[in-house]
Amino acid sequence: MSEFSESYHLKTLDQTKAVTLLRDSEMTGYIFSEKNGWISFVVDHRGKNTNDVLSDSNPSILVHYVYLEDHMWSLRVYNKDELVFDYKADWAGEGLVIEKDLFNLEHLENLILEQGNSISDLEQIFDFKDSKINYENPPSYLIAQRIGLTNYEWVSSDNLSGYSDDQLEEMEILVIE
Repeated sequence: MSEFSESYHLKTLDQTKAVTLLRDSEMTGYIFSEKNGWISFVVDHRGKNTNDVLSDSNPSILVHYVYLEDHMWSLRVYNKDELVFDYKADWAGEGLVIEKDLFNLEHLENLILEQGNSISDLEQIFDFKDSKINYENPPSYLIAQRIGLTNYEWVSSDNLSGYSDDQLEEMEILVIE
């Protein structure tokens, strides 16, 4: 089974800010506890353009991370309601297609440096070749690790909905309904 992950990561130490963001956006989902200055959360999609809805209420830096192991990965970064970074790599079709719609590495460099990580070879991670995709540690993982995200692997609404309330509580995940 291939990995499908989609998560959001709010730059804050305060989990209630993610709760407020989901509630103000009238969305449901799952919210993790704070790690490395990030609150990770997953949204239950209900036909809304989630990125637009969330960015309207976003109080901080918000990262949208998507990784579909056999197909693509994308990364969007919002500063409050402004999209400041937008990248997508797709290898599902005839070959690798990389879209750098808004590719300002300065925003990522700042996030990486805040974690005490290196920014060397950063652009090379985004310009990988499809024949060199390392599925053990793909480019999407490298970027997530460098900016300090911890809840990005195998994280999605479908995945989390399979856990019982007791399991979610044990994992310190809040359910927002």
